[in-house]
Amino acid sequence: MTTTIIRVAISIIAFVGAAVAMEFVARFMHKYVMHGTGWCLHYDHHNRRGKIFQKNDLYFFFFAGLSFVLIFSGLRSGWYEVASAGFGVALYGIGYVLFHDIMFHGRIKAFKFKPKSRYLKRIINAHRAHHATVTRGGAVSFSFLWAPRFYNPENQAAIDAKIAEIRAMQAAVRERERSAGS
Repeated sequence: MTTTIIRVAISIIAFVGAAVAMEFVARFMHKYVMHGTGWCLHYDHHNRRGKIFQKNDLYFFFFAGLSFVLIFSGLRSGWYEVASAGFGVALYGIGYVLFHDIMFHGRIKAFKFKPKSRYLKRIINAHRAHHATVTRGGAVSFSFLWAPRFYNPENQAAIDAKIAEIRAMQAAVRERERSAGS
């Protein structure tokens, strides 16, 4: 009986811990992989041309694969704590898809969302600032479901000024790239 209670408690901790930890994993991957060596896949996400699918969507398979392996191996071996961690990764993935792909980028046109909560407005502001960049460098705010307080709605004027500054810098970078390519 005590062993069962302990395993259930560890499973709950693994589930919640994995869901929370994924924000840090996603932030690291976004900053150092997607805006680093993996820019070749992430580029089209910052430079959308109305395509339904992007090379960037391949990152979904990496994270979904991680979740699947944890769930499958945990259930198959009886290590339910590992499966619980996999379900936590899946929960984060659902949150990411709902916020990032559906709510922010509007990839499913039937769903229109106007955020009312301060939290959602904050992460949308942070993501707007992040997407002001169209090149590999100069990006800010790499998190998906968390954002610094700077991005709170009451700072909208400062946020809009920061986005304008980033866009001006990006335009200068693109112009230099065009001039160098000519």
